[in-house]
Amino acid sequence: MKLIRFSPSDNETPRPGLWVNDTIHDLSGRFASVADFLAEHPEGWLPEDVEVDGLPTFSWSSVHLLAPIDDGARVFAVAINYKKHAEESDLEVPSQPIIFDKPTTSLVGPGEPIVIPAVTRELDYEGELGVVIGREARQVAKADVPHYVAGLTIVNDTTARDLQWVDLGKHHIVDWLSSKCLDRTSPLGPAITSAKVAGDPHQLKLTTHLNETIMQDSNTSLMVFSVWDLIEFLSARVTLLPGDVLATGTPFGVGSTQKVFLKPGDTVRVEVENVGVLENQVEAG
Repeated sequence: MKLIRFSPSDNETPRPGLWVNDTIHDLSGRFASVADFLAEHPEGWLPEDVEVDGLPTFSWSSVHLLAPIDDGARVFAVAINYKKHAEESDLEVPSQPIIFDKPTTSLVGPGEPIVIPAVTRELDYEGELGVVIGREARQVAKADVPHYVAGLTIVNDTTARDLQWVDLGKHHIVDWLSSKCLDRTSPLGPAITSAKVAGDPHQLKLTTHLNETIMQDSNTSLMVFSVWDLIEFLSARVTLLPGDVLATGTPFGVGSTQKVFLKPGDTVRVEVENVGVLENQVEAG
């Protein structure tokens, strides 16, 4: 039983739902948003916690799946959170988390195309575990963080490598907007898996396939900063709300170090153990 956001057709208002086997149960009569459902289940849910009898249903094949977060939700992401990724990028492991945010306009849902805009020729995949907040989190102590995590999802936090760095003479800085926030470039989904079902977020196998080739093959146990570290750090600076997502960083194996970039016709598939599979094709903008 996974939480999704869907539309029965392309021109209908998005609504929250529960994915059970091949059936979508429409939650919109009970919950106005994904965030409302999460606020009622801030530490996750089990099938027996949610009564689906009597809810309107749709077949899986008849609906349009969207990224499983509300339009007003925020997406935060972590840079350089795996040691081998730091090494392949010729960077030092940071002494504290480096976190940026992404607009929802940069997102696409499961099965929707990654659209390469004209401004970049070097769009790169980055498979990541996403953590979904279940209750308002402000200045949360590390030991208490599990009580604020409702579920897990998958993020492909793509990067425009040719727009990533700005030369300031003796120094370089990251252009987060140009490299990380381009419209319709970052898939998220396909659903939110309950924290009570997914298990320990620090023991999950993560793989990224480009077409039929495994490009990233890692485990969340190798994160530099744990999920608990990251949310403690972030909540000390920003109040997190139900439905907000934190992408926890990508492991070794990004395309830029192999001179491989996304091109129209490619298929990218990110798999996270116990969470699901996020697959998207690539097209030109």
